[in-house]
Amino acid sequence: MKTSFEGDFNRMSHHEALALIASYGPKRQRSLRQTLALWLGRRKERQQMRRDLKTIGFNDAVLEDCGMTRQEAEKEASKYFWQA
Repeated sequence: MKTSFEGDFNRMSHHEALALIASYGPKRQRSLRQTLALWLGRRKERQQMRRDLKTIGFNDAVLEDCGMTRQEAEKEASKYFWQA
């Protein structure tokens, strides 16, 4: 089940997110930018992993080369972007 927070974040463009951050002070802006960059990276990586797990090219041999089992990869891909 997706939270409304996740849904809002997924619909927000990078420019909209940066405009929101600009309304805060410099120290908080830096912290928020770092967090946003981390979240965006995780979201992109996990979306790609979900797509790759469904394709024939992302088989168990490829996962083994990455040091993961299919179950570990599916668990990682199913995490929300804010989860480490």
